[in-house]
Amino acid sequence: MRTAVRLGLAAAIVAALAGCTSGHQDSPVRAAGTPDLLAGCGPLTDRVIADQVHVPQVRPQTRPTVCTWTADLPSEDTVDLTYAWLRDDTLARDLQVANRFGYRTEKLVLMKFGGMYWRDPRDPGSCAVTTADSGTITWWVQNRSRAAEPDPCAAAMSLMRATLSVDGI
Repeated sequence: MRTAVRLGLAAAIVAALAGCTSGHQDSPVRAAGTPDLLAGCGPLTDRVIADQVHVPQVRPQTRPTVCTWTADLPSEDTVDLTYAWLRDDTLARDLQVANRFGYRTEKLVLMKFGGMYWRDPRDPGSCAVTTADSGTITWWVQNRSRAAEPDPCAAAMSLMRATLSVDGI
């Protein structure tokens, strides 16, 4: 039941972010030699994801273009990880969505990309980082215990840095 609720929430957030209900996924147009962000679940392997959030392993829960994983922390807490690459999305649209749902946001520049943190003021164990790169890329990290430690923003940023690094930036 908990997985169904999480997947439903992730789908609702992504639908709100994407503004699309047709279910049709366009394939990105790629230059030769660029990674296919939709192959598997983005450019990071499960091993790299586990390393970035300091856990032994993650278990894939869904597939592209929105992908989710769960990971068991040494503290016996579970963390949920969500990756979304939305081709036609913009940071301006994401900021509107965040404001509508009452999230706190903080603008940032990561490498050469504009971006933002999303924080749910009702859940200190939840944080996302979104950057603009051929649409938007988002990593959302949520400690199921709702505890602020381990830091979900640091984990989301670590995953984003690893993603942009693979993307050749």
